[in-house]
Amino acid sequence: MNIINICGYIIYITDSCFNYLIKNIKKNFCYKLFVKNKGNDFSKTIIYYSKIKKNFFNKKILIKKLIFYIDILSICFLKNTCIHFKKKIYINSPNSHKNFFEENKLLNKILYLLKYFVNKKLLFHNGFVKILNFFFLKKKIIIKFMGNCKNCNISKNTLNNFIIKVFKKIKIIKIILNE
Repeated sequence: MNIINICGYIIYITDSCFNYLIKNIKKNFCYKLFVKNKGNDFSKTIIYYSKIKKNFFNKKILIKKLIFYIDILSICFLKNTCIHFKKKIYINSPNSHKNFFEENKLLNKILYLLKYFVNKKLLFHNGFVKILNFFFLKKKIIIKFMGNCKNCNISKNTLNNFIIKVFKKIKIIKIILNE
């Protein structure tokens, strides 16, 4: 069983499906995973074969030799999705029809602020912040400093004076530093 974990949202890929996907991959191609008609009773989770293109709204995941691009706007809807293969690919996505728009909207704001404000400033010091977990109902994020910021003695100061102020703008109540 292969597990993709993005900010606490887990997607499962069975070994039979993974082997099938590996056998059918071509050079410079990848698999894209997204939910069509999100939060609707007629929603459908789709995996398709595509040329590799970088996009801000896609998260690149590499599992062994296989490249997946997962639509960031679909992450909340893909929670606990299981992809398996038995003569054809079956996708069991129990949360694709649920209305997660508030959670998804908040997660996208967090990822945007991290990429374009927090990590952009920390890159001057060869460091960055990584989200380990996100709890929507508790309004809590667990983060970890990486790179040179990992061992820096003023990283807690950066957390209190910069990162917490940035996340208060989107009403995140609690930020926990994982050391």
